[in-house]
Amino acid sequence: MESRIVVPDAASAGALAQRLTLVVGAERISLLGDRQEVDVRVEHDSDRAIVHVLDAADRWLDHASVGSAEMWLGLARWVPVKTWQ
Repeated sequence: MESRIVVPDAASAGALAQRLTLVVGAERISLLGDRQEVDVRVEHDSDRAIVHVLDAADRWLDHASVGSAEMWLGLARWVPVKTWQ
């Protein structure tokens, strides 16, 4: 299953990709050029892996002071990830 996290700019995408690499491994992360998104491949539709990705994205949002990001699971928008202030 593919997951996609769309962030405000390419620099943010690079920082998020680095954070997610620590969580799920570099082989499951895709970041292409100057795109504003990070693609994550989750093996076997694992609920636990999806929760880890959400948690890592949420912690990264808090740390990076990025206002919000969109997360897509498969082809449909699944959940917006936001920081609450």
